[in-house]
Amino acid sequence: MLSLQIILIVSVLLVFYNNLVYPSLLELLAKNKEINGVVYAENELPKIAIVFAAYNEEKVIVEKIRNLASLNYPSHLLDIHIGLDHPDDATASLIEQEKTIKFPISVHHFKERSGKANVLNKIFNCSFENTDYQVVVMMDANVISTKNCLFELVKHFKNKEIGLVGAVIENAITEQTEIAKQEKFYIQKESKMKVNEGLVFESTIGAFGACYAIRPKFIKAIPTNFLMEDFYLSMHVLASDAKCITEPLAIVYEDLPGSIREEFKRKRRISAGNFQNLKTYLPLLWQKSFKVSFPFFSHKILRWISPLLLLTAILLSTVLYGLDTASILNKSLFFLMLVNLMLPLLDIAMRSLNINVNLLRLHRYFISMNFAMFLGFIDWTRGVRTNIWKPTERL
Repeated sequence: MLSLQIILIVSVLLVFYNNLVYPSLLELLAKNKEINGVVYAENELPKIAIVFAAYNEEKVIVEKIRNLASLNYPSHLLDIHIGLDHPDDATASLIEQEKTIKFPISVHHFKERSGKANVLNKIFNCSFENTDYQVVVMMDANVISTKNCLFELVKHFKNKEIGLVGAVIENAITEQTEIAKQEKFYIQKESKMKVNEGLVFESTIGAFGACYAIRPKFIKAIPTNFLMEDFYLSMHVLASDAKCITEPLAIVYEDLPGSIREEFKRKRRISAGNFQNLKTYLPLLWQKSFKVSFPFFSHKILRWISPLLLLTAILLSTVLYGLDTASILNKSLFFLMLVNLMLPLLDIAMRSLNINVNLLRLHRYFISMNFAMFLGFIDWTRGVRTNIWKPTERL
């Protein structure tokens, strides 16, 4: 039974390390460090392209294009490529009405829906062969950029060792939705970790897919069934021995889900995609340097397997608690697991009475998202046949 107790304790400690120790360690190591100093001046910026895929985005596409028109970048050095994944709403016609902005817009209207990754593959295959783009900025259709976001991303590519620069996300939803504060806390924590990984290791483990810049030579064909193409390309950069950083001044706003139900569905899909990437890039743990393998394991792999670690802890604590020889430690861990499972039910009951406790809601958010990741793992084991999915409902 000693071996079971060791597995139980290690499982709990690994979850604790991933959520609390590693972020704090990064914060400590990043203190007084400066981001890449080899940057372009405003008068020597390279030719770039913005690329994004869009399905049914009629609620956000006009604001998106007008936001692009306001970006602070030389008009002769920026092209925009929009891949339409066969929308059946007014997205295409709205784009046509807004196309006359200072930057050239190329609209690629594909007549069969195939999913984001396949739309991007088609754009790169058809439109990038004879171009002189030095940087490609990937975005989501619902993302709104700050005026200087492009410059803050692109300036770092003067350093030839840098292959990818990520932006940071802020939640565009300001009203007090069900999990607004909890989602804001998560995004701020995740953004800080990505910035610090770039500062400490020059290896941000997975840029936010909402907005990041990448050298064209690191863009490779994305597997047709992959759900997380942003992570796939980010890790390809690190696998190619280039550096990935996150620029804290490159800020974008995204209308993230305001309900646990919507975020649950999104996290489940992301989880299935994460395990696709884990199968592809697991060898980096022993093939690459400590600067890649350590943050990859500490930040992402442990997070992805946290639902399995928690499930292991729950099962083993129950088994050990049932023994006549159960120690005080075993009993304490069992009651800890029991309380963790009961607190979300308490939050649901209190919310029905219009009573909101932020810490309680945060704990429910944590448990719910881990359950979503567990279901995503199950989805992955069954096989992901397509990357087509219903986008998050836009406000």
